[in-house]
Amino acid sequence: MPTEKEIIAKAKSDYFITKGKYTNPYPMGSAEFNHYERGWMQSLKLNDGKLVEPYQPPPLPPHKPAAENRYAEMKGRSAPLKKSPSTKP
Repeated sequence: MPTEKEIIAKAKSDYFITKGKYTNPYPMGSAEFNHYERGWMQSLKLNDGKLVEPYQPPPLPPHKPAAENRYAEMKGRSAPLKKSPSTKP
């Protein structure tokens, strides 16, 4: 069974070997898991997170402009009908 210092040292080197990809081999909640995470985070902080690729959100679908008036769109027009000026007496 590796010691705390050995686990931390392995995690520090794993950070650079995996280029910042976090893969903790120990079961969550165990003392070994915490030691590994501690070592990995120490390397992350020393390196300012430069090996970790920034999060890239998935591309959005092309924007389809909304119709000015849904009712007019349903009728096959691109805009509502123009009203003629009303003549009030």
